[in-house]
Amino acid sequence: MIVGIGIDIVEVSRIRKMLDDYGSRFSERVFTPDEIAYCTSKRFPAIHFSARFCAKEAFFKALGTGLSGKLRWRDVAVLNREGGMPEIILNSEAQKICRRKKISNIKVSLSHTKEYAAAVIVLESEG
Repeated sequence: MIVGIGIDIVEVSRIRKMLDDYGSRFSERVFTPDEIAYCTSKRFPAIHFSARFCAKEAFFKALGTGLSGKLRWRDVAVLNREGGMPEIILNSEAQKICRRKKISNIKVSLSHTKEYAAAVIVLESEG
């Protein structure tokens, strides 16, 4: 059963500006070390940071909490499986909230161009 859907879109230039202006202060506040390593390994890192930023925003929307309370940006990580499919990895408070809400599955879809990145999240429960 679907218990939440979230979507987000961002201009890549906005995230690129944050990376340029604030560097590691921004990236280390929002992204996990694994996300940073993945994005910085790419030819155009800002595109990949942007897609992950959108996925985190979409997740908070789907959860119905927004980025509030005890939730932190790094409680949600977007990593890629071996074949390249993105997946959401939860830490700390996000994991607790999902357990409490009986969320058993999280689907994520990312898309990006040179100018925009977008993400959709679907949260499912078994009952």
